[in-house]
Amino acid sequence: MREEQIYNPVSGINQMIDDIESFINPMVFSFQPVIRLMGMINLFLVISLFAGLLCYLIFVRKHGIKKKLADNRTYIFAGIMLAIYAFLTETPVKLGPYISFNFALFVMPIFAKKMGPLMACAFGILQYGVSFVMHTGEQFNLTTLLLAGISGMLYGRFLYARKTTYLRCLWTKFIVNMVCNVIFVPMLVEDSLTAEIANAITHNIVSNIVLVPLQALLIYAAIVAYKKVEIALKED
Repeated sequence: MREEQIYNPVSGINQMIDDIESFINPMVFSFQPVIRLMGMINLFLVISLFAGLLCYLIFVRKHGIKKKLADNRTYIFAGIMLAIYAFLTETPVKLGPYISFNFALFVMPIFAKKMGPLMACAFGILQYGVSFVMHTGEQFNLTTLLLAGISGMLYGRFLYARKTTYLRCLWTKFIVNMVCNVIFVPMLVEDSLTAEIANAITHNIVSNIVLVPLQALLIYAAIVAYKKVEIALKED
């Protein structure tokens, strides 16, 4: 009697990513001039976006941080969240050749949900600082530093003082991934686009889109769990 095979959803996702990459990878070469141009002006674009978001949040949305900075609990909370981030970022879960799940991704959304976009911007920069210190061989990158701050502002803008739903977490994570991990991610400027670089670009784009539903589910569950713990502690 033929043994029935059990479908593995993780293997299915890996295969789907592989198929998508095989389909769009040749198209990347046709965008070589755009990729090279983005690589040359990327830092200027990121600085402009960072400054624009900062001005928008301060002068248009009227977000303030004076009260939070004056509260000692802010620094305690930030320290705890940074410690959690430092631990989790070193323990990613690899589910296959295309899926590497890092549970540290829920730290920033929780902080942004509680503290708002401006504090989350500062927290994102601190996160980069922690990562830079932990990885001694890593070179300092201003673009990555600013993108960490931008991700905090985006999370705070869409999650702070708003009802937490899975759909909100989904499109917030999609926006953050597209802005910080795809569009403005530092790109190598080469005279010619090699197959290796094209594969890396394709994989970065596909993985940051396909994995969004799973990432959003983790963020949603983490925020809901945190709010329940926070309410329970206040009642005690």
